[in-house]
Amino acid sequence: MENILVENTNMQKVSELFIENIRSLPIWVKQVITKEIFDDLNHKLEEFSQLTQVDDLFQYMCPKVTFKGKQELEEKNLNLSDGHYIFLKDLLEENTILEITVKNNWTLADSAKIFVRLIELEFLSIPDFENNKNVAIAMFLAGKLKTGEFLKRIGKISVIQLEQAIRYQKELNDQGRHIKMASILIKLGFITDKGLDSLLMLKDEAKRRLPSSIGFTSFQFDTKEASQDRLTRMQREISRLENENLIMKKRLRKILNIND
Repeated sequence: MENILVENTNMQKVSELFIENIRSLPIWVKQVITKEIFDDLNHKLEEFSQLTQVDDLFQYMCPKVTFKGKQELEEKNLNLSDGHYIFLKDLLEENTILEITVKNNWTLADSAKIFVRLIELEFLSIPDFENNKNVAIAMFLAGKLKTGEFLKRIGKISVIQLEQAIRYQKELNDQGRHIKMASILIKLGFITDKGLDSLLMLKDEAKRRLPSSIGFTSFQFDTKEASQDRLTRMQREISRLENENLIMKKRLRKILNIND
């Protein structure tokens, strides 16, 4: 099955195949999907609606590789992990973070950690680094940005509010009461319990991989469109392999005299 997927992704990007699966559905189905997804996001990110805006999605980023980064990719002087070099190579092929993550079967947290490390090494060019919300999200997912600083970077709290929270936390620490910044922000009324739950959910969800079956075998496609023909052929081939696998299992059970 892996070979089939590799061959087909050479023709079209994996994330594009997934999106096309959804686009190929009847509009009356997409209307329901749109509503359900919107309601789900609104419920989970109600206090962080800015994180649902296209311009603020880390997944859509396709940062430029610097000359220094290209040189490292060619010479590998720093002997980084394979993931770092795959990431650089994929960026040079103009893949987005989403595409890189899905294609390599990584989690978004994996991509965020590599992304942040490459920035630290000056292998990526990021305009307006300090005010870039995408970078802030990546650093938060990678564990490189604390909650308070992250909330300030995305505009959820102000610099003055963060400074007030830091002072209050220091006062409590001096009293021997060690309370996390998130709890301080809640106590001061800068965020709510639900807001904190949303942040924790973001981190947890970033550690999940996209199931390989989603977007490839779950939908039927309109074979009238050329792009969908490829998807249909791939779907049929995967189904054939799955059937063959089932037959082999049944044969093996029979040989070993195993009852279902």
